Amino acid sequence: MSMDLARKTFSCEPEYFIAGTNIRIATAVKEAGADLSAHTPVLLAEGKVTPVAEAAKLTGLYGVTAEAAKSGEDAIIYLSGEFFADALVLPAGMTAADVEVPLRNLGIYLK
Repeated sequence: MSMDLARKTFSCEPEYFIAGTNIRIATAVKEAGADLSAHTPVLLAEGKVTPVAEAAKLTGLYGVTAEAAKSGEDAIIYLSGEFFADALVLPAGMTAADVEVPLRNLGIYLK
């Protein structure tokens, strides 16, 4: 039996993602079809959620992940609410403006 004596750095800085409480936050649980990071817009296909890959393919947009999930695990998805746009995890080349209107149509508002 061995001990991990490597130096680790921890932080108490809060992560701000929820931007307001005026709009009620609704959630759902779906199986992850791929590894998901927290705060990632996801698509729903065949009962599984996968991360958005590019701005041109937003058909099936379902919501935003609440926390990270591995493929095959249950993922908690925000279906409505107000969130900070700069906290979204988006693929390279995509901006919050690319997903703002499609998310607004779902009841997710970015600030």
